[in-house]
Amino acid sequence: MIAETLVLHASDFIEWLDASGPQALARRILPARDLDVRITQGPSDLKLIHKTAGTALWRREPEELGLLVDGEATPPELAPPDEALYPLAGEVRDRKGLFLPRHFAFDAGRRAGHRLRLFRSPLGTRFGRAGGLHGRTSLDDGTPVPWVLLSLRVTPPLAEPLDFIAQSDGRGEFRLSLERLPSLTRDAPAQTYPATLTLQAAADGTNPDSLPAVQVRGTGSGGAFKTELAVDIAPGRISTLASPGRDALVLRFS
Repeated sequence: MIAETLVLHASDFIEWLDASGPQALARRILPARDLDVRITQGPSDLKLIHKTAGTALWRREPEELGLLVDGEATPPELAPPDEALYPLAGEVRDRKGLFLPRHFAFDAGRRAGHRLRLFRSPLGTRFGRAGGLHGRTSLDDGTPVPWVLLSLRVTPPLAEPLDFIAQSDGRGEFRLSLERLPSLTRDAPAQTYPATLTLQAAADGTNPDSLPAVQVRGTGSGGAFKTELAVDIAPGRISTLASPGRDALVLRFS
């Protein structure tokens, strides 16, 4: 016999995802207990519960989010109550420095799951047999541009295009692992794979989910700025990725 039932409803749930490298793979969920999460905007009654699978958002209000029911709870009593949406914003940091810090902002209050991406720092990126790319992001005058998202699409001749993503750190430095990139065959028509690079950045942007596209200096008269940069990828090698004739990827905000 059940004397009473405690019914608790979480407001929302956040999963922290390792979003670096190849994008065709299932994303690894990072243990929330290894992260420092600070809320900068949210209700005063909000509490964060960090679990292995993510972070639960608990609230004391409305009172219907927590009930003590005499006996066994009925389905209507187990149903989550209506809750008004509320804006939530904050920042997260990895204590070990293997992932870059980021800001986040979304509307919570519908008991929804939110999947927020974290990107590996240069310290946390390892190159395997498939090789990788490293470099830095800057303006034309050499000023570093931090927190830039780099999206690389590689097109092997006998396979579907593969997408890779990395983010530069606070100094504009990045490492992009090409894990899962197929190696060249003996009868390959060329020693490299064609690829295109696109970038997203903002002068003060630390939320990777809201970065606009930027232009990158490429080839052509005067080193024209373009929306994407064509590059050749050599599987198995670790190469520097930079604008032609420069020692960095040179960006221009639109």
